[in-house]
Amino acid sequence: MKQTETASFLAVIKTAYPYFEITVPVTKLWHQMLADIPYEIAKERLGKHIRTNKFAPTISDICTEEDTQPSFYELQRAEEQAEALALEEYNQQAVPMPNHIRERLEKLQSSRRLNHES
Repeated sequence: MKQTETASFLAVIKTAYPYFEITVPVTKLWHQMLADIPYEIAKERLGKHIRTNKFAPTISDICTEEDTQPSFYELQRAEEQAEALALEEYNQQAVPMPNHIRERLEKLQSSRRLNHES
């Protein structure tokens, strides 16, 4: 990240968090710590932080990658969607039961009903 990018980055923090103080030592430290992080990535992480936190970010909040492991509910939702797609695909490929099998099943079912009733 360039020095000018660091300055605009800190200005965004100051805009979102008015009590965040920008001094020369603060600017130097942030620039030194964020030097190896691309500006676009840092800006994206800052945006996520601003949307989800009421306190100003620390350097570590911006430097650390967020946990990319999906939650249990996200995994469950993905599994349910995959099962629904598989069922839909199956239903599209399914063929109707042949008439001779349907007739045999109906006869078998009716004979079982008669045996059950007697």
